[in-house]
Formats: sequence, C-alpha cells, structure tokens
Amino acid sequence: MSHIFQDEPRILAVDPCPRGFGFAVLEGPKTLVDWGVKVAGGGNKNLRCLNQVAGLIALYEPDVIVVEDYAGEGSRRCPRVRELIDKIGELASRKNVMCRRYSRSDVRASFKWFGASTKHQIATAIAEKLPDLASWLPPLRKLWMPEDYRMNIFDAASFAFAYFHSENLRRNSAWERTARKETAVL
Repeated sequence: MSHIFQDEPRILAVDPCPRGFGFAVLEGPKTLVDWGVKVAGGGNKNLRCLNQVAGLIALYEPDVIVVEDYAGEGSRRCPRVRELIDKIGELASRKNVMCRRYSRSDVRASFKWFGASTKHQIATAIAEKLPDLASWLPPLRKLWMPEDYRMNIFDAASFAFAYFHSENLRRNSAWERTARKETAVL
C-alpha cells in the first residue's frame, strides 16, 4: 500500500488486551488510515496476535510500530501481554520496521496541552482530532464496569500521538541547537 502523504510517517500503533489487540494506522497526526480490534481467541493468543500484527505490517507497510512501554510509570500489564509486546518489537525488527515504546505517563504528557489526563479524556481528545473515531468513543466508564473493548483503539492511537509528540519535541530541540550554533558563529 502506498503512502497517502509522502512526508508523513505511517504509524501502526498496537495495544494488546485480553481479547487480542486494538490498533490504529495513521499517516501523520491528522490522517487516520485504519483502526479496529483484532480478536485472538483460543489457544495461543500471543501467536495468533503476532500473526495478525504481521498481516497488518504486510498490508500497511508502516515506517514505525508503536507499542506501550510496560516498564514505564502507570503500566499494569500481565506477563502474557508483556511477552506479546516484546514479541511485537522482535517482529518489527525482523521486518526492518522501527519500533518505539511509550509509557502511560508519556501519553499523559503528550495530551496535557489538551487538558486531558484520564484515559477517557485522552480518548475524547483523540476523537476530536480524528472525527472518524468519534462514533467508536466508549461512554465514560463507571467504577463497576469493565473496560469497553473499543478503548483499545484509542489506547493504540494515544501511543501514536505520543510518538508524534516526541518526534516534534526532538525536531524542535534539534532546530534550536542548530539555531544557537549559527547565532554563536555570527
């Protein structure tokens, strides 16, 4: 599949969950290409998930795969999901695709400019930025309710936005260093 916008990186963001995983494919922070939840029931869920992620890599040819940094602050992942996240990183490496990891605190930092800090506030901000996802936004979860499966799509998208945020900071920092050096030479 060819890129819609040549200058923007294509991101495949994956968020594993008990059923399988949620995903979002973006080209830059404004263009949503695809999204959904893949179910991997039965025996070896991790193997089924990896095969489905491999299919998404083959279909979308992403420049970067983004997953959660489960070692970061705010992560509460079970051992099976931790293993799956590591295997997704290995799969990306074998396919020569860069893999980036972002913690929940990285995600919150990326959305603080929108006044969003909770998962639902972040999901709402994403739905505002990507209107195709608005109808997928789950209702606000009450304490006694299980998490809606659609939230995994928004969690995946939040990792993609954390990537765009960190890349923007990195580029701005490099630009500032270059500008300082040029000013010092003058």
